[in-house]
Amino acid sequence: MQAGSPGPSTVFLVNNSIQYGPFKAIGVLTGDVLAILIMGIIASLGVATFFTNHPAMFNALKLAGATYFIYLGVGAFKKSRGGAEALGSEKSDPKTPILRRQWFKSFFVGISNPKALIYFTALLPQFEISGAPDLYFFAFLVMLTALIKFSVLCCYAIAATKIASKITLPSASRTGSRLVATFFILFGVALGFSTIH
Repeated sequence: MQAGSPGPSTVFLVNNSIQYGPFKAIGVLTGDVLAILIMGIIASLGVATFFTNHPAMFNALKLAGATYFIYLGVGAFKKSRGGAEALGSEKSDPKTPILRRQWFKSFFVGISNPKALIYFTALLPQFEISGAPDLYFFAFLVMLTALIKFSVLCCYAIAATKIASKITLPSASRTGSRLVATFFILFGVALGFSTIH
């Protein structure tokens, strides 16, 4: 299911859980959930059909998303090279502006990933009656999907924090940041290549 399958949002959430703790990470997660709701509204209103009929526009959206994921990956690599002091200081002093920035990153990770738009485009037409969209039922499905995704990712956040508490070495933090960076860059490159083919 789309809500439970690990992707960039999950990786970003796990990284935030380890750095800021599960409750702050779940607060940041609301940015991604808002993006899911917006994608669902877009699909409900038929804008997804527009993208289907205009693949160049959809490809431009995917390329923008790919660029953003690569940007996040490069940023995570730079952060991991900052040394143990940088990683430790950010964890011990999670200031509000940093969390606000993480919230916007969470939103952009969600909105730049076309997986949700593809999911809703495939799901919602199955519930049309006589070719007419039932917007109230579509809204219910979108809200339910967002709630399920939020619940599943909250479980990921708590599990990640419990696992991370057993791995406290600075080298483990650097390795984790590099793995996140590699995932974002590979996902961005794969998304870019999927646009070309």
